[in-house]
Amino acid sequence: MAGAENGRGGAALAELLVAREVERFLIREVGLLDDRRFEDWIELFTEDGTYWAPARVDQDDPWEHVSLFFDDRELMTTRLARLRHPRVYAQIPHSRTSHTIGNVTVDPPDPDADAYEVGARFVMLDYRSGHGQRSFGGRYDYRLVREGDSFRIASKKATLLNCDAVHEAISIPF
Repeated sequence: MAGAENGRGGAALAELLVAREVERFLIREVGLLDDRRFEDWIELFTEDGTYWAPARVDQDDPWEHVSLFFDDRELMTTRLARLRHPRVYAQIPHSRTSHTIGNVTVDPPDPDADAYEVGARFVMLDYRSGHGQRSFGGRYDYRLVREGDSFRIASKKATLLNCDAVHEAISIPF
C-alpha cells in the first residue's frame, strides 16, 4: 500500500511541477507583450502557431466567421512590425498594457506529441494618453508543446467576455 501511495504522490508532484512551469511560461509570455517585446513574443510560437481572438463567445472556428484577430506567424510579424512604424495613427501615443493571468489549468499531456492543453483567465488593461484606459478580460486556451526545457505556443485563443461588443481599434494582442 505504501508503494501505491508513493506512486500517486510522485505523479501528483510531477503534475504540480508541470503546472507551475506552465504558469511561469504564461506569465513570461504576457510580460513580453507588456514590455512591447513583440518580436520575442512571436518567437514563442511554433512555426505553424496561431493566435486567435474570436468575435463571438460561441465561435467554434476562425475560418467561417470574422474574428478580432486570427494570425499565423507571418501575419503576427506584419501586424506587430506595423506597431513600430512612427506614424501608425492607432498607436500615437503607443499603448501601455498590463496583463494579469490566473486560474491556470493544465490538462494531462498528449503522450504522442508532448503537448499540453492549458486554460487561464486574464485581465488586460490598455492605456493611451488622451484616450483613457480600457480593460479587457476573458479566457485563454493554449496548446503548448514542450521544446527543450520550456514550451512553444502551437495555438493561443483569447476569448473576451465582451468580444461581441463594439471596440475602438485594438492593436496589442490580448
